[in-house]
Amino acid sequence: MNQDTGPDPAYSPEANLLAIAPPGCGKTELLARRAVHLLGGLQPHQRILALTFSNRAKQNLRERLLRTLGPQRFSHHVRVTNFHGHAAEIVRAHGRTLGLDPNTPMPGRSTLADAISVFTKGLDVGPAINRRKGIEAALSAAKQGPYDDAEVRNALAASGNTFAQQIEAERLEEGIFHYEDLLRHAQRLLRVEKIARLYQLHYGAVLVDEFQDMSPQQLEIALATSSTSRTFVGDPLQGIFSWAGARPAQVERELREICGEPRRLTLSYRSSPAVLDVVNHVAARLDEVTDLRSVQPDAWPQGGAAAAASFNSGTEEAGWIVDRATDILSAFPKSTIGVITRSRWRRKYVDAAFSGAVHLRSQRWDLAIENNTMVQRLVATVAQLPRQADLETLRETMLDGIDPNDVDTMEQATNALAEFEDLANQAGSLAAAAAQLRIVDEGSAIEPGVHLLNAHTGKGQQFDWVFVPGFEAWHIPDGQADTAEQLAEELRVVLVMVSRARHGIVITRAQSLISNAGRPYTTRESLWWPMIVEACPMNASIVAQHISELQAQPVHPDQSVPAPSRMSGRERTQGSEGPVAAGTVSQ
Repeated sequence: MNQDTGPDPAYSPEANLLAIAPPGCGKTELLARRAVHLLGGLQPHQRILALTFSNRAKQNLRERLLRTLGPQRFSHHVRVTNFHGHAAEIVRAHGRTLGLDPNTPMPGRSTLADAISVFTKGLDVGPAINRRKGIEAALSAAKQGPYDDAEVRNALAASGNTFAQQIEAERLEEGIFHYEDLLRHAQRLLRVEKIARLYQLHYGAVLVDEFQDMSPQQLEIALATSSTSRTFVGDPLQGIFSWAGARPAQVERELREICGEPRRLTLSYRSSPAVLDVVNHVAARLDEVTDLRSVQPDAWPQGGAAAAASFNSGTEEAGWIVDRATDILSAFPKSTIGVITRSRWRRKYVDAAFSGAVHLRSQRWDLAIENNTMVQRLVATVAQLPRQADLETLRETMLDGIDPNDVDTMEQATNALAEFEDLANQAGSLAAAAAQLRIVDEGSAIEPGVHLLNAHTGKGQQFDWVFVPGFEAWHIPDGQADTAEQLAEELRVVLVMVSRARHGIVITRAQSLISNAGRPYTTRESLWWPMIVEACPMNASIVAQHISELQAQPVHPDQSVPAPSRMSGRERTQGSEGPVAAGTVSQ
């Protein structure tokens, strides 16, 4: 069933629904319309649980549901959370059933990373990466099921990884949880019939965004939480989290058995024809016949932009990207620009270039204090404290205002506070430090300006322009990928990066870089560089000219780029092309 030619799957009478929606084909909008449809079937006091994987994805989904349902229906009937937040809620509410202390502090993603760092400190980069991955793999395998602590210890002993065994022994001795412990304990608790029944009575429906990112463990948790109605949307071609336990093929097989044949969406509401040509090229290399089409192909100026460019050095490449971002934002201040690398180490050139470009608004997604939501929370908390308040008072007040089950937000706030402490020490007071923070008053998850991020953190996001630097061997694909399965996932990472773009995608490489030892070395082009050059008709000078020509077009001051109007869910269903407020974010 294709939404583009058949009934809207959001209003399917089926209790269990599986929808495959490639990048930009209205996945989040489908979930919002599905929520509207499901409200009528809820029993009194029941709610809809919407599950996703990251704070930004949660914010995107929350915004769309809020806008579609309205504040009153949303607050009364919908809960949006991440899988680990849902698991933490279950453990805190019912952990005593298994002998768990519900008052145990909830962990963040960094809890395990900090424990592993003890065993990688002092190693060279390569050996450190290999040791870290070995420890993570052993612990993940031992906890990917409803296992108690004794079963985990036995599995780790069988793995032979002594580092993982020691980390687990120290965790037990300290009486703490690691991040993945939340999932296994929640899975164990939901296998207790009376506990599962409580959640099934409370949640009349569950919506899961990005089903391909689920592990079998997360799938079981979602299914056990609601027995009445389950909706799963996603795209197997965007499955890039196998290292975190995701099993896209296995999960899809199980969902097909539960839901039947998936409904498929093929019209892109996000991207220009030029961007979609690149996406389709990448999908074809994955042996997928994907013919994504723009819903309004003629409305994109010159059909959008797709460019590939090579530079002498990483510094030259980064400087050119800063210049193009300057051109775009000078003409279109509401534009969003994503600069996305496969791995953090390759971002150092653009990070340095944009830190020096003080005329541009930019933020690094790996710095919590540059997250607009965290900045707003910090500034608001400082404003309500007495002037003589110290950092510890700020910390206690700010963390007390966060749902203790929201483990990702709690960790992000803790990191922001640590970064704010350095700023406060330099500024001399909390108020002076808060005055230096910049709040962007925008009603969307992605604020205007430049965003510096890695591929995996950008999943589910979109930007008017996307720059992908570092298209060289060892970086793309990752140097640790050598099996056919690993290379296929690396190519899916490429697809995720390029499909974040709305109007333009620009992919670049540098012919030389600087090693950690400070020595220049010559790079090799990525094995997929020829494919990119074939898919991108523009080079560096042509895309610069394209941006100049866009600047000459009349644009509403609130518009991000000359582009088609975003369409609401109802307009998509009816096939109309009526305008929606420019500057909003569409999925």
